[in-house]
Amino acid sequence: MTQSIEYLRNKHRKKRAALEPATLQKNAESLESRLEQLPQYQQATRIAAYIAIRGEIDVNALMAVGARQGKQFYLPILNNESMYFAAWQPGQELVKKGFGLLEPDTPIEACADPRQLDLVLAPLVVFDPNCNRIGQGGGYYDRTFAHRKTSAAKPLLVGVAHQSQCEDQLHPESWDVPLDMVVTDSEIYTR
Repeated sequence: MTQSIEYLRNKHRKKRAALEPATLQKNAESLESRLEQLPQYQQATRIAAYIAIRGEIDVNALMAVGARQGKQFYLPILNNESMYFAAWQPGQELVKKGFGLLEPDTPIEACADPRQLDLVLAPLVVFDPNCNRIGQGGGYYDRTFAHRKTSAAKPLLVGVAHQSQCEDQLHPESWDVPLDMVVTDSEIYTR
């Protein structure tokens, strides 16, 4: 019997929220090490990331090191049904917006075209070894990167998660955009 998407979402949200601070820190450090070693990350200069909430794996330290290396980071801004990416460097002010997200206070017209990003570090709730992803349920990543279903164009889509968020197999919907890779605190999966 296949578990429903909502069941899996709730199961993994609870699991993620129960992680101890020491585990969250250890997992973030392991993830950072794996990502920094990836040639795709090393070659990327325009990287979309996020500010972790509710137990998501944290990429703040990675962004701090990457910014010192000259990488430009972009954070998502949600506006109605659309997602935009605003340039941001660690230390710049953020404002709390919808869904409890911290976002740059940047006008939509000043945001980057998602196709001009080199790499996207996408948070998720559940994934499988085939790089399928279940997110929060808003469909923002699927709508924003729908062009990737018909083209190998940029950006490279990399899901980042705690290894404990893995399920054996997910059954994607027709609108789901698969990831190119998933990187966790202990594994790297490639589609």
